[in-house]
Amino acid sequence: MLKRGTLAVCLLAALMATLAVVPSASASPFCGGQWVNNASACFGAARALSGANAYGTSTGVCVGASGTAGTCAPTNQFAVVNVPYGTYVPWVGGTASALTQTWGNTWP
Repeated sequence: MLKRGTLAVCLLAALMATLAVVPSASASPFCGGQWVNNASACFGAARALSGANAYGTSTGVCVGASGTAGTCAPTNQFAVVNVPYGTYVPWVGGTASALTQTWGNTWP
């Protein structure tokens, strides 16, 4: 039979090993610095996500995940889309014919 101290150390080691293999819950960027407008969108790589946001520097943008469209937002404000957790292709497009530089992020 294991002593309490030994059992606690084993449980702590198992917890640390589990945390080492769990992916982090940080944001994943897409379309960083790309130029888009209302006729051209930027698509990120497919990934597991539950939401995405993006903004444009000189015009507004709209954001989406695969076939789901999210919100549109004016210049330098975040457009957001929330979807059930799964694998999607995040995208961002402009709201005007003028080009805008855009940055987007997704989260699990």
